[in-house]
Amino acid sequence: FCEVYEPLIIVPAAAAACALGMVAPWFYFSAKARKRALLFESSILELSLGLTSGLRAGQALPQALEVFSRRCDGPMKEELLIVIRESRLGLELAEALQRMYNRIPCEDLQLLIISIRLTAQSGGSMVDVLEKITQMIRGRTEFQQKLRALTAQGRFEALAMSLAPLVAFTLLFFINNDLMLPMVQTAIGWCAICVMLTLEVIGYLVIRAIVDIKV
Repeated sequence: FCEVYEPLIIVPAAAAACALGMVAPWFYFSAKARKRALLFESSILELSLGLTSGLRAGQALPQALEVFSRRCDGPMKEELLIVIRESRLGLELAEALQRMYNRIPCEDLQLLIISIRLTAQSGGSMVDVLEKITQMIRGRTEFQQKLRALTAQGRFEALAMSLAPLVAFTLLFFINNDLMLPMVQTAIGWCAICVMLTLEVIGYLVIRAIVDIKV
């Protein structure tokens, strides 16, 4: 029976494995990009404070931006160096900052860019505007940190529920080897494993989407 239907089983199993191989790099690089974006967003408050301090000390906005880029690190430093390089090549600073926002969309950064652009056009006190924007960003940052702490349990449950079948399979494999060997020695077993992995990934993404609250 298995020999007759083995080709019919191998085809969907191979297709599932191929799809998993194609999707896995996308998930990996998406996670890397998400981590980089979170590190960048966590530095927006420091950027606003640094620009405010620099302007209060008598520096021009490009100078304050360059001074702050020397003190920061990580994604923020990388993006600011690009902004400074584009500004030196003749691009307006507000436009260079807008291009940075297009690379890493962030609402706090957008507020900062809009305030800089409007203040430069209207001729108001940029220090006072940046101080108010800094207070707003600080409040939003504190709220997001509290929200992230409240949803941490949901993210942990998503990870635990996704890893539970793998842990159970490993334990049963060592406890009763004869019972679990057909799972890795037959085409039906590999097909079941592919289906299980696909469902686990879908379940993990659904739970993460539920606990990922946008504000």
